[in-house]
Amino acid sequence: MMNVIKFADLELLSSDAIREIEQKYTIDYPHINLMKKAGKATANQARQLINSSSHPILVLAGPGNNGGDACGAAADLAKNGYKVIVVLCADTDNYSPQGKKQFEKALARKVIFKNADDIKIILKVQYSLVIDGLFGIGLTRPIAGSIKELIHCVNDYSRRMQVRILSIDVPSGLNPDTGVVISNDNEEGIAICAHTTITFLANKPGLYTADGKDFAGNIVVCDLDTPTTNRPAPLALLNHAPSFNFCLAPRKQNSNKGSFGNVVVIGGAKGMIGAGVLAARSALFAGAGKVILWLPDQSISYDPHHPEIMYMDQADTELDKAIVVIGPGIGNSERAKHILNMALLSDATLVIDADALNLIAEDKDLQTNLISRTSASVLTPHPLEAARLLNQTTRQIQSDRLIAASTLAKKFNSVVILKGSGSIICNQVGDLRINKTGNPGLATGGTGDVLAGLCGSLIAQGLSTFDCAQLATWAHGAAADELVKHGIGPIGLNASELPEAIRHCLNTFVASQNTPD
Repeated sequence: MMNVIKFADLELLSSDAIREIEQKYTIDYPHINLMKKAGKATANQARQLINSSSHPILVLAGPGNNGGDACGAAADLAKNGYKVIVVLCADTDNYSPQGKKQFEKALARKVIFKNADDIKIILKVQYSLVIDGLFGIGLTRPIAGSIKELIHCVNDYSRRMQVRILSIDVPSGLNPDTGVVISNDNEEGIAICAHTTITFLANKPGLYTADGKDFAGNIVVCDLDTPTTNRPAPLALLNHAPSFNFCLAPRKQNSNKGSFGNVVVIGGAKGMIGAGVLAARSALFAGAGKVILWLPDQSISYDPHHPEIMYMDQADTELDKAIVVIGPGIGNSERAKHILNMALLSDATLVIDADALNLIAEDKDLQTNLISRTSASVLTPHPLEAARLLNQTTRQIQSDRLIAASTLAKKFNSVVILKGSGSIICNQVGDLRINKTGNPGLATGGTGDVLAGLCGSLIAQGLSTFDCAQLATWAHGAAADELVKHGIGPIGLNASELPEAIRHCLNTFVASQNTPD
């Protein structure tokens, strides 16, 4: 069992790939019982989560292999002296031979089995832990009927009584590939809200994006001692700073402001000046050598808090000699459209955000100019902006965030950061990353402007657009996590608090990469 991130844990495999591993292992090693291993691993993890052994453990056992895993865990825990009650939501005659064997073992060890219809009475007892073994990666339709009511009751019990839930493989009801709670137009979805998920054979993308972060809790990856080489290609990788294969070099003593690049932020139209200011301040705190803010309306010309930022107009700004961040608060005027088109036709590397994305979504000529660029571009849409760019609904974007990011990157010939819970990073050839850092404190106005400025600053310092997207997304989320850790948020965290925290995260990252082992 693994609780420390290893490289294999960073590889996020699809459910089809997991089944392929399972099938190959069963053929190559027919004498090894994976279900028995899974049950034992679950029991070991359960023991780490139990605060008091004086209360029984409640186990939910479903109809498939997850139910067999759950019975195996119940048997192992009973063998070690725990009182275990299993709510059986399956006809065990339909279990696989391995599942039947685990069920019979649990019976032999005096595990108590009860019916799901009695869940309200069952939950009147104090438990030390709930183990969710209802459904695994094979679930394809919304949970309905009595099992839906059972999950509702168990989630409510867990919240009221502060009892942890340990999910086996994935929280029941969660899509392991997309991270959405499984639903359809006729049936609202429901899923187990776990404190910890022990996931088997390989890590899974759905645990880290969309609803996944709310339902999976802490992730423990257990490969069940199966080989981690010669596996199917991962669907994505976790965006994990210690594993980055690039670095932001430590600064030489013999440096000057020209060593760290120029950033021009174009945005902040009347009524939205703050968006441009936030992006410029973020670029400044992230280490750009020189930061220029070009306000389309030139309504202010000086930042009293950060006089280092220069305010210039079009005549004094050479776009081709800077990294250009365009869109934060630029508005939707004809002038904004003209400025955006000029930027798209320039040779500058662009970070395109906010209003600029909406303008592109509405204008075929702007789309053509973006797609045909020979210089690099980074797009930083939130789900609604992504929906406009792809002519879809936000729900469609959120239903498979990895496909949405990949489609955007290919369609617009750009590196994409699809913001949200578990932000998705993708380049033009389809390399995907899912970001782990961040919290709900980022769900407030202006944080996207900060991310855009941060991207511009890192590119100005020499990172490629894809490397920049990975580091910027990580640092943006890590800064929010640091603020929350020190009591600043998530409620009330505001965007202007992020740049200083980002500076700290970047300096810590550089120091960690350049410290001898």
